[in-house]
Amino acid sequence: MILEPFEVSQTARFLAGVSFDELWKIAGAGLGGRGQDGEEIRQELLDHHRDLEEFCGRAAAAGHAVVRVVWA
Repeated sequence: MILEPFEVSQTARFLAGVSFDELWKIAGAGLGGRGQDGEEIRQELLDHHRDLEEFCGRAAAAGHAVVRVVWA
């Protein structure tokens, strides 16, 4: 999937404005797996969220498109 530059900008704005804690309150309880406890999973996802926010912010500032791949 390709996110065009305007979509990267939208994504960056969304990630910059959304509260990870609010997202965690909504969806966090249903997440699990890999033998981790809730706090380990929360921290891992928070780290991913921050990395994605930083990446999208840099890509948006540069006017880049982004190729998104999801491994199922």
